Order: sequence, then structure tokens, then C-alpha cells
Amino acid sequence: MSETTRVLLVEDDAMLTRIIRYYLENEEAYDISCAKTAGEALGLARKRFDVILMDVLLPDGDGVELCQRLRQWHDCPVIFISCLDDSDTIVRALAGGGDDYIPKPFDNKVLAAHIQANLRRYQAPQAAPSRQKGLSRGDFSLNADKHIVTHAGRRIQLSNIEYRLLFFLMTNEGQCYLPSELYENVWGCPCVGDTRTVLVHIHNLRQKIEEEPAHPRYLKLVWGEGYCFDSAGKEGTGKEEGA
Repeated sequence: MSETTRVLLVEDDAMLTRIIRYYLENEEAYDISCAKTAGEALGLARKRFDVILMDVLLPDGDGVELCQRLRQWHDCPVIFISCLDDSDTIVRALAGGGDDYIPKPFDNKVLAAHIQANLRRYQAPQAAPSRQKGLSRGDFSLNADKHIVTHAGRRIQLSNIEYRLLFFLMTNEGQCYLPSELYENVWGCPCVGDTRTVLVHIHNLRQKIEEEPAHPRYLKLVWGEGYCFDSAGKEGTGKEEGA
């Protein structure tokens, strides 16, 4: 991680902006650039940032659409912070390029923990995936450099978080993990009770790797025990739970 963490904060609430900026700049070595609108954020788009904090509701646009546009320049973590707490919005935000979602109001210590966890996940030289340059289980092969999974000859592009989630489950094939445990292991910080971020990424990953996502054979849910990966794709366990 760089000595100074460069943050783009896209938030139209002036009071909340001041609070976040004051807390972060006194907590760690943060350099924070603030934008009140999507237009201002796009004006800063070519600067380099280590993390982006993004509201969903902006005066001149939609934060999810803005996230998709910023992804043209930035591969850093995008953490949505929003007063919208419904599952549909969270699904749309994470499917639109977000890595994490924190509903307002939140404790600034929780925000800082999420920032640091996402930064470690992105910047800590890919940890185990980079050392192995990938992983194979059954007909599944992961490419660490390109974030691609190959299954039965089909190449599937994964996002950074989808790659890490699948890598973790493939590495621990057959072992079940509750959503809170997946968050702690893949995102790198304690789960604070809302596991919808994990469920949405599980849902998105199933859409990519399963022939029938509503009846998953590889990324399964074992009731009472959690999610597990089965490279053999045996039928008979797990169904889509509507993340």
C-alpha cells in the first residue's frame, strides 16, 4: 500500500463530506479529493486514486452509472455509501462495478476498516493467486494474471472480487463457509452483520459459471453450513436463494 492513500469521495451531502474527510485525514495518511456531482467526479477521473467512495444518489446523475464510466480509468476498489438500503439497489451497485456497499448511517471506524480491507485485497500483490499464477479444480482453471476462469473450454472474464471469491472457494473445495465467514476471508475485515454484499457477488458469479444459475451445481449452498465449491458438479444440493 502506498504511503498516502488517495481517495475520491463522491458525495453531495456537505456535512457528511466534512465528517468523513476530517475522520480519515486524522486516522491515517489520506489525500482526499471531493466531488459533489457526477460531473465533478468525471472532471477528476484522470487523476490516480487508490479507492473511490461513491454515493448512489447524486444531484446530476446516478452513482452506479458514474461507477461504470469511472471504470474506464480506474481498477481501484469502489465502495458505495448510500442511504438506500434495499436489496435491488445493492444488487445494481455491485453488478455495476462496485466492490463493497455500506448503508448509511455508518460508523467512521467501520468505513475506515472497509477501506483498508479493500485496499489490502487490491494492492497486496494478489496474495496466494499471484504466487500460483492460477488454480485448477476439475474442469475449472483460473488465470491469475487475466482474472479469467476456463470451464470446459469456455473462457469467462471475472471481476477482481469474483476472481478472489472463486479462488478462495476452489482452494478450499468441499468446505462450507457462511456469508460472514466469506466476507472475513475474502474482503479481509469482520462482517458487521449485513451479508448482502457477499450474496450479490455469489449471485453474479453463479450467473457466469453455472449452466442453470437457479439450480447451481458448482457453487452450492448447503443449508445451515454455507457456500462451498464442488468441481464435480454433482446434482442434488443448493438452489438460488435470491440475493
